[in-house]
Amino acid sequence: MPLTANRRLPSRFPLRRTGSLVAALGIALLHLGCDRTPPAPAPKAATAPAPVATTPPPGAAQATAAPAAPAAPAAPAATTAAATAARQSEKDRARQNAIEKVPVETAVVVRGPISSFLSFNTTLETEAAVDIYPQTTGQVETLFAEEGRIVKAGDPLLKIEDSELRLDAEESRVNFEQLQRNFGRSDDLFNRKLVNKQDHETQKFQFDQARLRYERATLRHAYAIVRAPFDGVIVSRETQIGARVAASTKVFSLVKLDDIVARVFVPGRYLAIVAADQPAVVTSEFLPEKSFKGWVKRISPVIDPKSGTFKVTVGVRGDKPTELPPGLFVGVRVITATRESAVLIPKRAVVYEGGERYVFTVTNDLTSKRKLVAGFEDPQNIEAVSGIEPGTEVIVVGHSGLKDGASVRAVNALAPIPQAPEDSAAKSLTTPPVATSAPVPPGKL
Repeated sequence: MPLTANRRLPSRFPLRRTGSLVAALGIALLHLGCDRTPPAPAPKAATAPAPVATTPPPGAAQATAAPAAPAAPAAPAATTAAATAARQSEKDRARQNAIEKVPVETAVVVRGPISSFLSFNTTLETEAAVDIYPQTTGQVETLFAEEGRIVKAGDPLLKIEDSELRLDAEESRVNFEQLQRNFGRSDDLFNRKLVNKQDHETQKFQFDQARLRYERATLRHAYAIVRAPFDGVIVSRETQIGARVAASTKVFSLVKLDDIVARVFVPGRYLAIVAADQPAVVTSEFLPEKSFKGWVKRISPVIDPKSGTFKVTVGVRGDKPTELPPGLFVGVRVITATRESAVLIPKRAVVYEGGERYVFTVTNDLTSKRKLVAGFEDPQNIEAVSGIEPGTEVIVVGHSGLKDGASVRAVNALAPIPQAPEDSAAKSLTTPPVATSAPVPPGKL
């Protein structure tokens, strides 16, 4: 044991000595640092949020007091920053509210005319359509008309070769003129009692026969030119130059386009409300931007027992003869009643639910679901009998799945609400958004 202790002493002694030296050096450095004078503090920036609560040395007190005056505007700057932050926060809240509102399109309820009508689909027909046949036999020499040409009554359509017919007419004329002179002399002699009555009557008979033969030959010669029987349009040409035609050969088809009708079959229960000269509106999918005036032309007094309908003939006219061709598929609305000052709601605003009809009105960006009491209808609008007043804002797009009391925002610019009728100037400048292309706004029973 003593031997082991003697061996460890040399290794521990240097460590203890080294530790004492390090401790002495640390104490010396500490004293040196405490004896030093601290440096003057650096001047602070004017935008510092708050001054540090320190006590500067007496010599530096006056040096820091002078720049302290410009720091006074710090409070207004802080107020401006707070106001800007508040405005930005308000904008963010408004933007968030706008995002949460349901975007919709709206329209304004107005007053206007609307009609009740009976609606049918049919095709146009013409009251006058004929096939033209020649009245003589021969070879076609000249064509004067083609398909689509508008002709007048008496206009030539074609000419048949007429050499033989012309000769026959000329021969008949010569014989007629000869017998006319002979009868003139015989009549003079008979008046002077120089010929008997029998010879005079024989001369008169021959003269009359010659006159008839001449007129017949002239008429046959005139048949060589085929003419239009009435004003109309050539629908088809069935022959050509050089073809031989006879009395049974169809050469043209002619229709009268200024006498177009639409025949519809109305259920018998409406017999009492359909009358002659009632207005009608005719439209066609082939002419989407146009509508045409019509009227009830004829009413059949008989109801078909098989179908339970009666025939009504509706007359219609276009701006041009070729605008309404026969065979055109059309829709016919026979107007039975009209209300001139009805409350009109766009049909797009109507929501169907459980067999009932509703509309969503908007007040201060909040919706209200109202039951619609409907009256007359037409393709664009529906009449509100009660519960909705003119000027009410209704939703026309975006109401699918919408709830009562929902918050919405309109994304479209509304048409101006029509002014009162007595304000003539405003009335002339305001156009209600319910105009239709029909001359008489229709409706539906």
